[in-house]
Amino acid sequence: METKRPLNQMTRRRLLKQIALAGGAAALHPGLLAAGVPALQAPIRQLKLPRIDTSQEVAILGAGVAGLTAAYRLLNSGNGYRCTILEANPIVGGRSLTLRPNDVLREEGQPEQVCTFEKETDEPYEPYLNAGPGRIPSAHVNLLAYCEELNVPLEVYIMESRSNLVTPPRIDGHSAVNRQVVNDTRGWIAHHLYQLAGSTGLDDDQQGLLRSLLIRFGQLGSDGSYVDTNGKYAASGPPRSGYEELPGIQDGKPVQPLSLEELLDSEFWSETSLYQPEDFLWQPTMFQPVGGMDMIVKAFEAWIDNHPEGQIIKQAEVTNIDKQGDKFSISYRKDNEIETLPADRCLSNIPIPLLENRLNLEIFSQDFQESLQAVFDSDFLAPTCKVGWQAARQLWQQPSAERVVPIYGGISWTNHALTQIWYPSDQIYARLGVLTGAYNFGQDAIDWGQLEPDQRLALARVGAAELGGNAFAGGLGHGITIAWQNMPFQKGGWAQWQNVEQNENEHYNRLLQGDNDFYIIGDQMSVLPGWQEGAVVSAVHATQQMADETYEAPPVLVAPNSKLLVEGF
Repeated sequence: METKRPLNQMTRRRLLKQIALAGGAAALHPGLLAAGVPALQAPIRQLKLPRIDTSQEVAILGAGVAGLTAAYRLLNSGNGYRCTILEANPIVGGRSLTLRPNDVLREEGQPEQVCTFEKETDEPYEPYLNAGPGRIPSAHVNLLAYCEELNVPLEVYIMESRSNLVTPPRIDGHSAVNRQVVNDTRGWIAHHLYQLAGSTGLDDDQQGLLRSLLIRFGQLGSDGSYVDTNGKYAASGPPRSGYEELPGIQDGKPVQPLSLEELLDSEFWSETSLYQPEDFLWQPTMFQPVGGMDMIVKAFEAWIDNHPEGQIIKQAEVTNIDKQGDKFSISYRKDNEIETLPADRCLSNIPIPLLENRLNLEIFSQDFQESLQAVFDSDFLAPTCKVGWQAARQLWQQPSAERVVPIYGGISWTNHALTQIWYPSDQIYARLGVLTGAYNFGQDAIDWGQLEPDQRLALARVGAAELGGNAFAGGLGHGITIAWQNMPFQKGGWAQWQNVEQNENEHYNRLLQGDNDFYIIGDQMSVLPGWQEGAVVSAVHATQQMADETYEAPPVLVAPNSKLLVEGF
């Protein structure tokens, strides 16, 4: 029987591992503090690998963002690592997939689709749909740092325009405009709080300050009213909620205020994700690479291809992962032949459930096996569907009688199953633009994924008509759609740790540590599932663990809930 060392003789790695597996946040948090590790801190990419001499062969399974980041870090360290990435698809990127004219999309069990977007003369790049990740928050400092290091040009992604639409509520048969829903709601809330200022328990001076704040916050009249006796906005000056007729040399005609009853009856805050741009990960400023999201993975690919010790083998489907002694033996199918890659270390960017029946569990500790099996037995990969349309920008960038201010970028929200429509943030003077015409989750995505692509497009067009009118929907063309749960080698959009039954926190932390020189990477092993930043930091953690015996991947208190972190509600 092994004799355990006293606690004060434990290595830092062993201490943190035992803390992470102790179970329960109450036990974990004091232990983290004692070890000097912030519970949810993700290292920035400037965390350098130590300088060591090695000639180790590293196998990286999957050329998604995490796999490419891991290879870049190891090769760039100057430590002598030799990295081979096995990628099942003919292109790199994994879910960082950008579709352009003539690209072919193949879902399992569905008809093949060809992207039919048109390229306009003299446009600087081909039109594209980001079928996977579509934006980069300014909080994602690691990914942004690599974009800078790899010289990937970025531009601002517009998350919200106050001219975007929202349904419900509806006004005179049309979708409401974001600015009116947001500002009328705020005005009514401020008005009612103004009336209650005397019952807050504040002293007279503080009550006066609160009322002053509410007048400014809600654009109230000087007496705290939002609407005057004539049913008009009580405050003087341009109304935040907009106009029916824009001002010019004459006064404009403000919109009629929505009543509090109309707003409450619509339940827009639960029927749509109108307030998602207020949440931390979606707050301005956000970015996108110029020309498509896959410009990031292409930059990684070019750098790795130019490194003498780096290699990416495409259309190489991993079929078996085993280990004899100190060497991994990884079998993969290439050109209908089974080949074998030996390696000293292995980093897997394959979605964890797809490792089942490919990975020999017996090479791991019993605890690590149990955690892998817990993921295998769960509904781990989230269904999600997207639709892309190419259409004339005048459909949304031209004023209309109902909406006098055109839409430039941002997202319109609806309670239709399509959930949302994204307007392009690039090339505002181009004739054509590519819309994300649907992006849904959960049961809606499951239902859509069971339909053929043409049926999904028909549903998305119906939803577009409900949101933007028949002329808008009728002008949408060159449609293409993807259901990520149908994509081979992916089978979903992101990890759902909340669906792992019993001890998901323990299983997450256990897999985060790796076992027997095998490390799982990808956004699935981060507190940012569904975000490229999660993929990057997972690669940082894993490569640091490989190269530095003193480094610990900080355990987390609670495994991530992707419904909140990706879907936003």
